[in-house]
Amino acid sequence: MYVKIRQDGSLGIGRGTEGDAEITMGFGEAHMIAAALEKLAQTARNHKQTYLKTTNVGGGNKIDFVRADDGTITISGDRQTYTCTEPEIRELATKLRHLPPVEVAPPSDYVKKIGPTGGVCLLLTNAGTSIRLRLPEAALLKTAVRSSIDSRYYDEIIMVGQKRFVVTRTSDLKWQIQGEEGVVKFTAYEIEALVAGLHNGILDVLMDLVKSFGSDDISDIRIKSVLQRIEQETEKAFGEDKSHKGVVKELTKRTRSIIGIGEFADERATRFIDMCKYVYSKLDTKYMERVFDLFASSFVTEG
Repeated sequence: MYVKIRQDGSLGIGRGTEGDAEITMGFGEAHMIAAALEKLAQTARNHKQTYLKTTNVGGGNKIDFVRADDGTITISGDRQTYTCTEPEIRELATKLRHLPPVEVAPPSDYVKKIGPTGGVCLLLTNAGTSIRLRLPEAALLKTAVRSSIDSRYYDEIIMVGQKRFVVTRTSDLKWQIQGEEGVVKFTAYEIEALVAGLHNGILDVLMDLVKSFGSDDISDIRIKSVLQRIEQETEKAFGEDKSHKGVVKELTKRTRSIIGIGEFADERATRFIDMCKYVYSKLDTKYMERVFDLFASSFVTEG
């Protein structure tokens, strides 16, 4: 089995194939795939494991590792299946653990949490250029960039009230995000770290809010206060339009799953991003600005 770093910065593994006819994964996933392969090699019989990829690079979203009762080992993903010997599996795991370094800045170097001002709490930055973001804008940009990874060309204009962002991917594997303050550019080697940075930046801000509720006897009251604000302010945003009554309940329900006690940390960010996607794709655009303004203030702890 071969291992290669593709021009788009992702990894490919295969045998007797050319081009994109191979199993692909993000560069940062190599060590997790290696661990799955090592477990496969160490298990004598009847073992199956499915690894869910963090991106859909290659067209698929999972890789299956199977060792049958007769000892046959197969790896499947992205419409490809390879049958391997145990020594091949161990060799492949070693290759994935010893990849040459690729110059990619860690996620925190692309997205930094900053002191909140007017809802602005994240700084998207690279090569000396930066754009300030509120939480809803960061959520929509993460969604757009992830969508662009599985493409050869991508162009989207994101409007959040009066704020305008343009996400572009050109055919030569270069990305740029344009905002009011300038244009921030990224290469294929940097793009997955940008996606991770946006996600982790959103999570950091949300966790600041959750921590602010405390763990005393009135922490529940603080949480209910945010829920009540979301419910009341969204009702005001829709005014006399009773057709959006179900939306008010939906946003309140989603908010509870984001800030509630006992929720898994990483799921909070995923649920917030999903809620922003819901608003952006389902709601009438005339209501969007007020709802996103509400999100930008309600989910951020200022001062």
